[in-house]
Amino acid sequence: MRPTRELLIALLLIASCHEEEEEEERDQLRENYWRVQIVVAGAGTVQTSSEVFDCVADGRAQVGMCGPTLVTFDELHPPLLRATAAPGWRFVRWESQVRSPFGFVRSRVGPMPDGMFYVDGFGYSDTGELETVRAVFSKR
Repeated sequence: MRPTRELLIALLLIASCHEEEEEEERDQLRENYWRVQIVVAGAGTVQTSSEVFDCVADGRAQVGMCGPTLVTFDELHPPLLRATAAPGWRFVRWESQVRSPFGFVRSRVGPMPDGMFYVDGFGYSDTGELETVRAVFSKR
């Protein structure tokens, strides 16, 4: 008994889907790169749960782990930055500038986050670029 054309097409689709799932799983485990420096304008903290960044400012000076740091991560565990305002202050916005190794400056690709969390990345290779992420706080 010969398989029908529809059965052959269904088997090919199943095999193709399985290959795409395996490729997606491999991509999720690939290292992503992000070279980043944190700047805090005003009084507050920017930190990650993985303790890569813990940058604190009191409105005059900034201290802590602010970078620049080359961070590597897989797709499922990005270094999520969290902005927390100091007492009497409020978080206003994120700002970003990306500097190429040749000195050219551009804005972040894609929309800017509008909440207290920020994440970015430069893909599967180290481009040599540096993103300066600024968390802006203002007095209440």
